[in-house]
Amino acid sequence: MKKKTENNIVNAARSGFTLVELLVVVAILGILGTIGLQGVTKHIENTRKTAAKQAVDNIRGAVTAYMIGEKKSVPPTDLKVIIDQSGDEDPYLDGGEGALVDPWDGDYRIEVKGKRFVIISNGPDGSPNTDDDIRSDKIEKSKKD
Repeated sequence: MKKKTENNIVNAARSGFTLVELLVVVAILGILGTIGLQGVTKHIENTRKTAAKQAVDNIRGAVTAYMIGEKKSVPPTDLKVIIDQSGDEDPYLDGGEGALVDPWDGDYRIEVKGKRFVIISNGPDGSPNTDDDIRSDKIEKSKKD
């Protein structure tokens, strides 16, 4: 009887996973998690870029509506005028000042050259005049193609 009990204890001890097996499983899960995280990160960044492009397009339309509505021949140099119409219940751009903040927490800005203007987000790096900037003039060109 004693021998059976000892055999059961030895068999129970042998039936578990070894440390090496557990480490291999943890390593595989870590690799799979890293691959999945990279895909999610790329998707989030693409979503932010799409949101910024839409916002740039909306702000451009709001500036145009402001110029027509206020009978201005020159665009404003400050975007806040399209949301700060005192006493106006129907602003040119909804969302208050939050509508002028891009997905990377930077401010959208306007560059005015005579009667022409460009709405710009500094993009993911937050630095102006870099390749990742999202500009209304680039969006217009891509729509024409």
